Amino acid sequence: MQPFRVNTPSFGLPGELVITIPDEPRFYSLYADGAFSRKTYIREEAASLFSYAPGAAVFLYYTYPTHRAATLVRAAPGNAGLPGLSMRVCVVWTVHASKVDKLKRAVAYLNKNAGGAYRFGDGFYMRLYFILLQRGKLNYVALKKLAGKQNV
Repeated sequence: MQPFRVNTPSFGLPGELVITIPDEPRFYSLYADGAFSRKTYIREEAASLFSYAPGAAVFLYYTYPTHRAATLVRAAPGNAGLPGLSMRVCVVWTVHASKVDKLKRAVAYLNKNAGGAYRFGDGFYMRLYFILLQRGKLNYVALKKLAGKQNV
């Protein structure tokens, strides 16, 4: 099955990642979370388009019929071709199942308490990944400590 892509040669600047989110889910549904540079809606295609600057961190939440996955990508040329994306990207990491919910809570916490969840480097995101892998509920103490180190 081909990923859903809208023919959008005029949307987005060269090097930007364009994410297409159809109104009606196909085999999957997609939610993109990040600091987008522009967005638009294509009525004829019934899809929203979001453009991300080169190097931007974007959290992609995919829901398939039998599982959920969240992937952190960099809007930079890479090896991973994911559904709904205009180019191959660099995948930082992927989590599944209950870790997706922990990630949503972590991103919300960072947006509220750390000045945003999309401004950090890959080292920060790797440490966040290890916090997500811990058993049990999200470790807010470790998350606060991690975010505090980045704000110094």
